[in-house]
Amino acid sequence: MKSFFRFTSGEWAASALLAALIIAGILFYFLYENTAVAHNDYEAYADLIAKFEAEQQRIDDSVALARSHRRHYWNDSTYNNQYYNQRTPAFSNDTLKKIHKTPQYAIVKVELNSADTNDIMRIPQFGSKRANKIVEYRNKLGGFYSFSQLKEIYILKNINEEYVEKYFTIDRKKVRKININTCDYKTLISHPYFDSYLTKTILNYRQKHGKIENMQQLKDITHIYPDLEAQLTPYLEF
Repeated sequence: MKSFFRFTSGEWAASALLAALIIAGILFYFLYENTAVAHNDYEAYADLIAKFEAEQQRIDDSVALARSHRRHYWNDSTYNNQYYNQRTPAFSNDTLKKIHKTPQYAIVKVELNSADTNDIMRIPQFGSKRANKIVEYRNKLGGFYSFSQLKEIYILKNINEEYVEKYFTIDRKKVRKININTCDYKTLISHPYFDSYLTKTILNYRQKHGKIENMQQLKDITHIYPDLEAQLTPYLEF
């Protein structure tokens, strides 16, 4: 046999050992594992398992019940009234309405024609840059006449006018007027609504013809368009 398979004695010994190990493994699996499984005793834990399963079922039932109640309350059109009646039994419905209508704080508005930069910076979205530009433009105008004029400032051109009205007021009595018959070139040209052509036209007419009586005469002299007329009117006196 040795000569037939051409194994050395050492190789035969190794083969025999390997075969023995394989047989031992098979026997261990079938005998030990099956015996161990057969001897596992779960009866001692039967009560604990039953209690655990009962507790899990109780938790599942509680969660399902809570979800059902929540859906019921949110779908019920009278939920809000039930909630307040249960939570605040000491208050009547009239009292609750007054509480809800009472503002949490009062907005103190800033008057644009008298405010300084610190006053303006108290308003949300108005930092130092915007505040300085507002005061600078107000001084050139002689005061604001409408909230829409804020959009003439480049960094405020997209500001929401309703938002501005919420936090600011304008006292039109504080607008500084220009007497069209006594002002000089520097006064007119420094105003945002007067350009060089309009200024020279007014001064030349005064020099040749004298006093300008009213806005209609000014329109005839300068041929200003309606939009510019509307802008100039609050700032001129004759």
